[in-house]
Amino acid sequence: MTAFTLAEVLITLGVIGVVAALTMPMLQTKVQELILEAQAKKAKNIVANGYKLMMAHYEIFNVANLPFLAKCNEMEDKDCVSNEHKEAFNVINDSVNGLQPERMPDSYAVEGKASSSPFNWDDVLYMFTTGDGMIFGVIPDDTFSSFDIVVDVNGKNNPNIATKDLLKFRFAGEGGQLYDISEELADVQECSADTLQFCTDSASCWDAGGRWITAIPEFCSR
Repeated sequence: MTAFTLAEVLITLGVIGVVAALTMPMLQTKVQELILEAQAKKAKNIVANGYKLMMAHYEIFNVANLPFLAKCNEMEDKDCVSNEHKEAFNVINDSVNGLQPERMPDSYAVEGKASSSPFNWDDVLYMFTTGDGMIFGVIPDDTFSSFDIVVDVNGKNNPNIATKDLLKFRFAGEGGQLYDISEELADVQECSADTLQFCTDSASCWDAGGRWITAIPEFCSR
C-alpha cells in the first residue's frame, strides 16, 4: 500500500492554488456580467410596466397625453411629476425628496474608448429610485410628446460603464412603445485627423504616427 508524501501533497495544493488564482478573476467577471444582464432585463420591465400602468390608469393611448408631460408645467412642477410616478412605480426616493445628480457618478466609461460617455445626470429633469436600488432619470423631448429614461441599475457601484450598468430607453408613440437606445450612451466623438471638429487642444494636432496633420484647425497653426 502506497501513500502520498508530504511533498506531493504540498505540490498538488500549490498547483490547485495557482489554477484557482488564474481562473477566479475570469469567474468573477463572468458572474458580474450575468448579474448586470439580469438587472438590465429587470430595469426594462420596470420601465415598460410602470409607464404602461400609468397610461392604463388614465385610459391614455398616446404617450404625449401622460399627465407628467402634459399637465406638470413642462415637468417644472416636481411635486406633480413625483405624484404621477409614485402611482405607477415603487418610488422610495426622488427629486422632490433630495435625490440629486450630485449623488450619482460623475462620468461613465465607454468600453474601447478613451473618452467618457456624453451622458450627464445634470440633463435629467426628474430622478427617482426604487426599492431594488435602481435609479431612473426622465428626459423629455423638446416638445414633451415623448421621453427618454436613463437607468443606473446599481447606483454608484462599479463598473459605471455605459450600456453595462447605465442603460437608456425611449418611451414614445401610440400605445406607448419602449425602445432600447442604450448605444447612444456610448456614442463618443473622439478627436482624430478625420474628425477635427471634435479636437480641442494642440495635442490633437498630431496623428497616431506622430506626424503633423495636414487639414489642421486654427489652434494647430505653427
